[in-house]
Amino acid sequence: MAPSRGVPDPQRTFRSVSDSISNSIAPGQLRARLQQRSGATKCDLGHVVDVQDASRLIECSQIQRQMRFQHLVRCYISQILYGCNTTYCTTPTCLSCNKRFVSRPFRAPTQLTARALAHFLASQDNPHTGLCPHQLKVAPDSLEIDSACNIGIRQDGVTGYPVAQSLSQPPAGRHKRPGKSGLAPDKHQINEVDRVFKAVQERIQARKDTKSLGQNLFDTVTIIYSYSKQIPSPLSVFASLRSSHTPSNTDCEPIAVASLSAEFAAKANGHATSTNVNELAKPIETAAQHSRRNLHASHKLNSTPMTLEVLSNGQRIHKVRHTLAEPVINGHSPKIQPRTSPDGTLESPSTRSTNMKKKPTSLGAHSATKLGPVALAPPMGLNKNNDVNLANEIGKPALPVVSHLNCDIMDQLKVEVYQHRNEQPPGFDFVVDYDPNRRFRPAKPFVNRSLFFALSDPETLLQSFRDTDNKAYINSPLPHLNSTRLTHAFRSWNQHNGALIFDSLWIAVEALFRPPSEIDVQKSPRLKPSRKRATMNGSPEATPPTEKPESTSGRYLNDEEAAHIVMICIHALSSLVPVGWPHTWVQLRKFRSWGIILPDAPPHTDFTDGFADPWLSIIDELEYEPALRLADRLVRGIGARMCFEQILATLGHREHHPSDLDHPVVDSHMMEMLVKHLGEVERLALVGRSKLKSILDYSEDPGWTVTATFMEWLRTIIIKKWDGKADVNRWNSVGAAITLLNKFHANRNLLNLRTHMFYMPYLNERLDPVNEPAEFLNRDYHPNSFHLFQCPCLFPPDYLVAYFRTINFTEMFKHYERTERAVQLQRGLDPFLREPYWWQIRSRLKVTFSDYLVLDVKRESVLRDTLDQLWGQEKRMFLKPLKVKMGMQEGEVGLDQGGVTSEFFRVVLNEAFSPDNGMFTIDPQSRMTWFQPASLEPDWKYEMLGILFSLAVYNGITLPVTFPLALYHGLLSPNHPCLGPNYPNKTDFIRDGWPTLAKSFDEMLAWKDGDVGDIFMRSYNFSFEAFGQRRDVDMQAFDKGLTGEPAAWPADYEGEFGSPIPGSFGPTWPSNAKRPPLSSAAWERPFEVIEEETPMVTNTNREQFVSDYIFWLTFKSVASQLLAFRNGFRACLSPKSLYLFDPISLKALVEGSQVISITALKPAVRYEEGYKARHPTIIDFWSIVEDYGQEDRRKLLEFVTASERVPVTGFESMNFVIVRNGGDSEMLPTSSTCFGKLMLPQYKDKEKLRKKLGLAIQNSKGFGIV
Repeated sequence: MAPSRGVPDPQRTFRSVSDSISNSIAPGQLRARLQQRSGATKCDLGHVVDVQDASRLIECSQIQRQMRFQHLVRCYISQILYGCNTTYCTTPTCLSCNKRFVSRPFRAPTQLTARALAHFLASQDNPHTGLCPHQLKVAPDSLEIDSACNIGIRQDGVTGYPVAQSLSQPPAGRHKRPGKSGLAPDKHQINEVDRVFKAVQERIQARKDTKSLGQNLFDTVTIIYSYSKQIPSPLSVFASLRSSHTPSNTDCEPIAVASLSAEFAAKANGHATSTNVNELAKPIETAAQHSRRNLHASHKLNSTPMTLEVLSNGQRIHKVRHTLAEPVINGHSPKIQPRTSPDGTLESPSTRSTNMKKKPTSLGAHSATKLGPVALAPPMGLNKNNDVNLANEIGKPALPVVSHLNCDIMDQLKVEVYQHRNEQPPGFDFVVDYDPNRRFRPAKPFVNRSLFFALSDPETLLQSFRDTDNKAYINSPLPHLNSTRLTHAFRSWNQHNGALIFDSLWIAVEALFRPPSEIDVQKSPRLKPSRKRATMNGSPEATPPTEKPESTSGRYLNDEEAAHIVMICIHALSSLVPVGWPHTWVQLRKFRSWGIILPDAPPHTDFTDGFADPWLSIIDELEYEPALRLADRLVRGIGARMCFEQILATLGHREHHPSDLDHPVVDSHMMEMLVKHLGEVERLALVGRSKLKSILDYSEDPGWTVTATFMEWLRTIIIKKWDGKADVNRWNSVGAAITLLNKFHANRNLLNLRTHMFYMPYLNERLDPVNEPAEFLNRDYHPNSFHLFQCPCLFPPDYLVAYFRTINFTEMFKHYERTERAVQLQRGLDPFLREPYWWQIRSRLKVTFSDYLVLDVKRESVLRDTLDQLWGQEKRMFLKPLKVKMGMQEGEVGLDQGGVTSEFFRVVLNEAFSPDNGMFTIDPQSRMTWFQPASLEPDWKYEMLGILFSLAVYNGITLPVTFPLALYHGLLSPNHPCLGPNYPNKTDFIRDGWPTLAKSFDEMLAWKDGDVGDIFMRSYNFSFEAFGQRRDVDMQAFDKGLTGEPAAWPADYEGEFGSPIPGSFGPTWPSNAKRPPLSSAAWERPFEVIEEETPMVTNTNREQFVSDYIFWLTFKSVASQLLAFRNGFRACLSPKSLYLFDPISLKALVEGSQVISITALKPAVRYEEGYKARHPTIIDFWSIVEDYGQEDRRKLLEFVTASERVPVTGFESMNFVIVRNGGDSEMLPTSSTCFGKLMLPQYKDKEKLRKKLGLAIQNSKGFGIV
């Protein structure tokens, strides 16, 4: 089944239809038909309202963005060319600073240099960082050219409603011919055009190199005009759009614009071009624009609503009165204290604004205040009779939009644009058009305004996409969101209107930064240090006074509302990315995890199947700047919400149960809702995929899914925003993205994700592998930051093992170095001290003078000798390198270079874990080893075995043991960041160790034919066997105890055990407490007298029964043994170093892998003494070994390396060398496990080699000389 290829290009599909329509229908009939169809569309949509606020109109928003960027460019040009009035300025890009710091004659920057640098700095993520905070010598607004206006208002040919049009090219000296209205520019306007064009030409630098890229780009008429033109305020454009609304009349011709730029053709770089795509689209007259530079002396006026005055001659005048801001000097306002976001950084501010006492009531009010009352000239051709039309217009929306969105409305809007795109007047253009190829981005004003109106406002967005009939998501915390339909509703919108969806949602995400009423972000003393930022030269400097932080006004959203907005943004981002193939995503994730954008591989040119891997399409969308901008702000908003919840929990306003008691980080409620809803999304997606019966392989990678695609956005943010330091701010975009990935990893099965999808080798490549692990151990807890090593899911297992062993070997080398220094001191003091004194010194400094921890044991009594020698040793002795002498007293010869140690652990653990000792049991099906409940052995023996485990892990030895994941969960808990606060209670937790029991529990939980009490007849007991006796423990009785609190097990009838020790998962007895005999009832119930019978398991309590049984099986019944074993396991290991692992990776570290792949082993083998990979004997050797089963393969590996397990780091970390040991002979192959060498004679034929090799690996025990 082929993946979705997206929406086909309608330009190709409907071109012939459009041509036939335009050739066969008269223009008037076509316009009437289009108007009728547009009106029908709005009738079908319903819920149409009128836009009353300029900030809710897309044209005004885009004008505001253009004004912000233009003002930034002007400020940078002014400070680069002219500098500031401060003598001690330290801004690197300010002329005053550069003049003061140079030690040689200073060369002032040119206009070209200033323009290029200004546009670069204004395009950065935080463009206000490089602005000079002092008063500039030349006001930025003085760079403006008088009368160079570029905004026109015209009537849409389809709907009849006014739209704002961008005339982005500068005026030229050649005039446009009069249109149908017969209006031609007068002489005064022609002079204004010439004057403006001359002013632009004067700023062009003399060209020395005609091929100069910088001059051909930044020294053009277009670039100069872009920062020197006049842009009207959003309020004036909004007033013009509303005043230009007239009843649709097909007999009325469009009216010419009085704007200077609209009257004449543009001239860019010396070449005349037309500013209008279609001559039929004629803008109507706009409000007169004035130079912003000449309006600083305007009188202050009280802000009043816009009024409409109709004169006797039919002229309509809209008047808007504004309150002027504080005086502005050279583009700078009085110093204000900006607000700081929770991550310690400033949100990308809107503009350099003045310090107003009130929040602006509309978008861009700071610019509109510079204008006086807006007087709109009357439309040409109107007279007094138009009063009747004006009366008919009352009640009809001037700027109609839909009041909210849902999936049906989105589909209708998409169909309206998709099917009728060729009927769109080609003269339409946004005020800010981000794609110069406009014919691929057509969209109607009604559609664009509706999308912006609904998606840019948080309150409107909360009312949108609420599906009342949504039974599929009834179990989701967001049951009103139909994510299946949302995925398709947001797809392919960027093909119709570019970045509109992402820019609109970017504005709405601001609601996530609003703090709750209990928190005052501005007055928080802990945020004061973050108000200082580093300038571009690294020196700390106060925030520029003109920088306006992101507004956080409005109400605080609850978790459900915030999750609603976040999920809509996630769907918009994920729907942007093409679906692709599963194998495409496998390779894509691999090279993107290394920080590579494009793979260095030859392109695929065989497209015989008609489809191509959408490499470039997926990569292009993941690098799409507007979408990245939304993703970054969305993740920062999630981080802000987590910060607010942390503060509320710290202040006591919200309950929380952190998993790490030492580092109490709150689990975000909103994040829990997101994970649960995404789990439902992925579950339904899997159900739908199974119905399609796809032949594609999704085992290695799930392909395109909502969660997996959002993970790629998070990965992209980390790669682009990470500063290369291991210490990460918890609340900024990188910290929040890593936290999300950590949460997704903990729920990867629910979200249909794979473990390898989280790996990011890119991080490892930029960390110091030697010093960083040591710094991680010494790092103190910080509530606002975390270390990357606390998120092990981001690192492949071999990297984690390398960090872990670096920590251990650093500690080992430190103790070894101390011994060497002590020995050197002893040698220096030898001539001065007599022997009796030296004997006392040596006896007291025995541990200090020991280079190694040496164990000399007999093979026949290896366990007893080991425990005797380890008992009573100091802890620092365990931290020295381990050397083993085994069987030397019995005649064996073995030099410990690693092989003897591996053999020692194999022999001693086989004896220790034997069921005959009564300490451990082995499951007959899974062959897993587990603790024996009610064992009669003392706890110190379990602690000694834990020390053996610790010594092996500390010295990098892979152990031949098989334990379930429950053991490694117990070794890490509690207070481990990878583990939750609650004990696992799902059957998957015990499936690897007790598969039969897990299967029976699954059947019990899924039983639907009647009550399970009548079918299974199971009492609410935990059952176990010990030394031939069966015991049934009343779990509910011990959970309630005598006082209603959980009681320690077994019961203390005589009061001889002492006081129980409280723990994270219930009380336990001290290690030295006595244990009752196995025949005592204290093992079964906490009371001597039976008060009531044990209840049966029913449908009502079966889930709780399974949860309790798992807890008793894996912890409660073996708590004393497990805790003692855990204490011994931590003897050599730093508890903080275990943060690098979760239970699965820790199991892989300790046990390695029992599956031996010959394909993986062959490349790691080396050959010596004449053998090569193509030698006939070696070819026969591998042919024989490939026929071996796993058991014989393990014996061969043990024969050569003394270990039957493959380390977690793979065969590459093992020594496996095949050495030629003479010609044909009757000798058996021998091995040197110390060095991993197999001495293989060159036998004459394959059969002899098979026989001799089989005898050798089947009878290998002990060390000696053969």
